[in-house]
Amino acid sequence: MRIINKFFRLVLVLFMISIISFFLANISSIDSAETIGHHLYGNPSQEQIENIRIEKGLDKPAPIQYIKWLQHALVGDLGISYQTSNPVLSEIKDKLFATVKLVIVSLFFIAVITIPLSLVSAYKKDTLIDKSIQVITILGISVPSFWLGYVLLSIFAIKLPIFKVVEYGNFRSLILPAATLAAPVISSSVKILRTTLLENSEQEYVTYARARGLSYKRILYAHILKNSLPPMITLFFQNIGMMIAGSVIVENVFSWPGLGAYFMSAIVNRDTPAITGCMLILGMIFVISNYVSESINHFLNPHIFTIEEDN
Repeated sequence: MRIINKFFRLVLVLFMISIISFFLANISSIDSAETIGHHLYGNPSQEQIENIRIEKGLDKPAPIQYIKWLQHALVGDLGISYQTSNPVLSEIKDKLFATVKLVIVSLFFIAVITIPLSLVSAYKKDTLIDKSIQVITILGISVPSFWLGYVLLSIFAIKLPIFKVVEYGNFRSLILPAATLAAPVISSSVKILRTTLLENSEQEYVTYARARGLSYKRILYAHILKNSLPPMITLFFQNIGMMIAGSVIVENVFSWPGLGAYFMSAIVNRDTPAITGCMLILGMIFVISNYVSESINHFLNPHIFTIEEDN
């Protein structure tokens, strides 16, 4: 019963996202008929604009336009891009692949950096090393992604030309944008995992293990870390949706040809179908990743949900 309720909640949320995506893209001052006219004719007459408005159904009330758009969206038709005259869904698929590659490398950085830093910080609690890590994580959370991206570009692509300013197609081209995208997530994850490690170190099983003569370092690696990872796994999957949705700024800083850059280009060029499609897909990714995260948390901690249902 719980699974069915969650599924219907997911469908309802996705439906609301479709409504918000459509109306946010269409209540702006953008005249879609005029935009199409400029792409087709360069300098269209008022008569040509009105003909386009009637042909595309843009003269109909907004609810009617939404129902028609939703009918097409349900069969995978998100419309035709004003910029390129290509199907929006096809372009989103191509751009999403580049964004997913970027996010995968970012997640790799998160996994290999978060755990060691958290362990060192917890093991060296209240020492200079721990305080230094805490300062770095605070900076990582506070610094805007666009500023960090420009700093990395200026250092590693201009002053120390290890990377090219604009590069795409190999693994090296992924490093700087992936590091920029991962930095705030690493910082927040280190703080959370460190706190969880220290909380678990106060549990009775740690006292029992110390009484058996095991060193704190061994207990930390073998027992405390194991019990601290489940909430981090949940957070890991939550971050996937956040990073894909938040890639807009990073991709534009590094001229990365992903979904974020495509979304920004659509906004600049007043490409309403592309704007609506991007908002819908990004919203769906965010919601579904949170749904997967909640399901994993339910699998790892079934007793928590059992208590909630009893209450």
